[in-house]
Amino acid sequence: MTGMTEDRESHDGYRRFREALLQGRLQPGMMLTQNELCDLLGLSMSPLRETLVLLEEYGLVEVKPRTVIRIVFPEVAFIRENFQFRIMIKTHALRAFGDRVTDGWLWTMRLRHEECRAALEDLSQFDELHGRLKSMDTKMHRDIVESLDNRAILETHARLQDNLGMARRAHRRSVYRAQLIDTINEHMAVLTCLENRDLSWAIAALEAHFRASTHRTFAA
Repeated sequence: MTGMTEDRESHDGYRRFREALLQGRLQPGMMLTQNELCDLLGLSMSPLRETLVLLEEYGLVEVKPRTVIRIVFPEVAFIRENFQFRIMIKTHALRAFGDRVTDGWLWTMRLRHEECRAALEDLSQFDELHGRLKSMDTKMHRDIVESLDNRAILETHARLQDNLGMARRAHRRSVYRAQLIDTINEHMAVLTCLENRDLSWAIAALEAHFRASTHRTFAA
């Protein structure tokens, strides 16, 4: 029972840590004491220590001597490792997804991408479309990973997505209309291969999408 309680507390602490990063109350590279982090996350010392074990395991913090905690800044190695792990999961999942994807899912996903691409002609909708495309991207990738029917892999994939989102915010990369169109076109290439039931080309298209996404977001 004690182990279950500690696990629940550490995951609650992890959730609060992620929320603080997303809200900007914590910043990559920031250094805090354990007491300061307790106050910021609203945790007592015992659950904080359980949370720190999890955060260290995930590579998100470094605990320095004298109980100083450094929030990891997403350098190139951090970004590369997370992208590589994400690609491994997605290519494995796509093999399972390709055998069971329905025409209805493909039709709906293609329609949504085509609507976004057409709407991008109206620059006044850019901010709203960026949010729509991000949501569509999340659904497309999550649906593929869910085909594995493995909660641990799904949670790991979500964590990698959060890590890469943190990296994008930390590096403050601007998003341009041409980049969104490129993303749509890359997604459509994957969809076309799935429609043709050509799994090997679908995997190749997905890998090309990830390479382009890495370059778009983090290239100097």
